[in-house]
Amino acid sequence: MKLIQSLTQFLPAEIQISAEGDILRLMSAKGEQYGIVDVDEKGDLIGFDLQMMLPDEEDGEARVIAQQFAATFYPEVAEVIQEDYSAHSTVIRLAEKDAVHHLPIPGAGLAVEVHDSGFVTAAQLYRNTYILIDNDELIKVEEAKQKLLAETPIVLALENGEIKYKLADQAIGVHADGTVLFTEIPPVLTDIDAVAQQKDWASLMGITDDFVNYYNEDGVQLWAEKDLLDNAPIDELPDQVAVRKNEDVLFYSGATPWNKDKRYTEEELKQKAVHFLSAVTDQPLEGWKHAGEQLAPDAAIEDELEPAYIFLFAYTKLGIPVEGVEASIHVGIYSGLIRECIIDRLPDAVNAENQLISSTQAKQQLGDLLQLELAWVALQEENQYELVYVRTDK
Repeated sequence: MKLIQSLTQFLPAEIQISAEGDILRLMSAKGEQYGIVDVDEKGDLIGFDLQMMLPDEEDGEARVIAQQFAATFYPEVAEVIQEDYSAHSTVIRLAEKDAVHHLPIPGAGLAVEVHDSGFVTAAQLYRNTYILIDNDELIKVEEAKQKLLAETPIVLALENGEIKYKLADQAIGVHADGTVLFTEIPPVLTDIDAVAQQKDWASLMGITDDFVNYYNEDGVQLWAEKDLLDNAPIDELPDQVAVRKNEDVLFYSGATPWNKDKRYTEEELKQKAVHFLSAVTDQPLEGWKHAGEQLAPDAAIEDELEPAYIFLFAYTKLGIPVEGVEASIHVGIYSGLIRECIIDRLPDAVNAENQLISSTQAKQQLGDLLQLELAWVALQEENQYELVYVRTDK
């Protein structure tokens, strides 16, 4: 069998390939099994995994051996697209290239694990059929860069303790026709209306004179109605209102009583969320922007927890969103009370920064650093790929 002869040259000499009907086993001379070789209906290799101890000494270059393996079992594969190193082996991924642009096709190729001793210990072949969606009129790369810069929001990010500007991660690249490709559409940020009447956070969560703050230590506050405190051990009390604060986040949760006498409008609920944000945030309210809202996914399940609307806010400096500093506020649709609130704290480095530049200047700087290259990108439809200018600057 040709497959057995071809595969044997990549395996340790003591390994024999035993054919039992349609099953190929990797065996030692003593009859011990070290793996199974998978083949398709044509007898072509699909993959294998050799499980045995191998010598520690190095013998041969992994990339060269992987390319020799590919030439033997999948000659259409020619492009090394990934190398992952571990303690005693290297996994190398190779892909087919298209005939026109000579670019790797991610869904067609093979992965080869090469042990330091020079033997191939595992392989998996992906002989997938695919459709490549090309475009006869491919825009120039400089035009693609300008499209990306014009349509992609920028954010302030904290990396290694330093502030930097970056294009939003949702922008992957630019289609061949010039439209920007997003993983998801970045939220449209809008100003928050000024709070006409300041309210304390406790009343917005339904805390009344009947509640007792029975725990207040290490950044944690727990509240419950006095009647509950009088009739149950503390360790069995439900957290009707809980507040937890640390250097990274502010967290509020509430399960105070409610009924269905009234249903608030979305705008009324939004105002409740803004009032609460104003009452608890450490930052000026004008730095926060409204980033969207949605009905909570479990809102249709009406049990002891009240259905809620979720309002999202993003914090900005000079109008530029600060990456990772967001607020999510859940407001009960019948009570108008805050049911949950999570607010990220602003890093000190961002708060202390006074040398920020405008978004226009930032985009000019990013434009000088932005790099794009053509690549085949998978579409939602299985095994379909589209030609895209993808970012390589992340």
